[in-house]
Amino acid sequence: MATIKDVAREADVSIATVSRIMNNRGAISEKTRKKVYEAMERLHYQPNEMARALQKNKSNIIGLVVPLLDYAFFSRLTDAIEESCHSYGYKLMICKSGEDGEREKELVSMLQANQVDGILLCSRVGDTGIYSQNTLPLISIDREMEGFSSVTSDNYKGGMEAARELFESGSRHPLILGVQVPAYMAMDQRHKGFLDECSNIGIKCAEMKIQQENLGQQELVREFLKVMEENPCIDGVFATGDISAAKIACHKKVQESGIFDRIPYMGYDGLEISELLDITTVSQPIYEMGECAVELLVKKINGKLVQERSILPVKLVERGSTLRFKK
Repeated sequence: MATIKDVAREADVSIATVSRIMNNRGAISEKTRKKVYEAMERLHYQPNEMARALQKNKSNIIGLVVPLLDYAFFSRLTDAIEESCHSYGYKLMICKSGEDGEREKELVSMLQANQVDGILLCSRVGDTGIYSQNTLPLISIDREMEGFSSVTSDNYKGGMEAARELFESGSRHPLILGVQVPAYMAMDQRHKGFLDECSNIGIKCAEMKIQQENLGQQELVREFLKVMEENPCIDGVFATGDISAAKIACHKKVQESGIFDRIPYMGYDGLEISELLDITTVSQPIYEMGECAVELLVKKINGKLVQERSILPVKLVERGSTLRFKK
């Protein structure tokens, strides 16, 4: 592997000259620059970016901790973050906590030890006060954390939009199917928004809560059909995640029952699966959330002040699963 000494020898210049060109310092003629760059190309020289960055007390690496990677929301968010990091000249170190609080804390400590410049965190820890001693710039995504800037979407308004959409589709006894999450999680707000709007409209709804977001299809459908059998008055379904809505709608037993031929249903997130299956959804600006989080973190890394809360708007996307029931 070629070194800076090899480049200097090949270009017939001093090591100091090569160093100044690499760091864009000092007055260097275009002729000399060209000689050095051509020598680098001939030798396939790759500068040690990490070593150079650490000399400046800066790694040019951003750490990201997400609960899951195989769930479409987080994979899409991660893609947006990686692209945005690249545009700002940063590399991304991705860590998966598996929704395990202890593992999450270990990963944050690991990122600090590896001297990343900042951290993007989708936290699942109950008491985020454990991060109060954190000295690195940190931005929370999809959750508000006291003492840290956060980026979320308007989950409460999204829940309200879902309730109104089902009401306008003729539902008067809807079912909300969601994940059992603590009140501090952003997803809980879409649940609360739905219930509050149902109350405002003057309709009552049934609730079905599952223990985890990536629950298997068979178990999910079994629980869903049980709830529907026990509550024959249900005439509309709001799943607080598109994946759950899709798992139910695609299942053979549900299709054979004809439930969704008779009542409207919808999901949440705005994932591709909802478009493929023609399911009405409340779409989150997932890509924009990732971009916004990176922008805020880069500002913090550079010592700039940023707003405490960034709440991005959601959008109702109407499709056949509710539209066909509207007069």
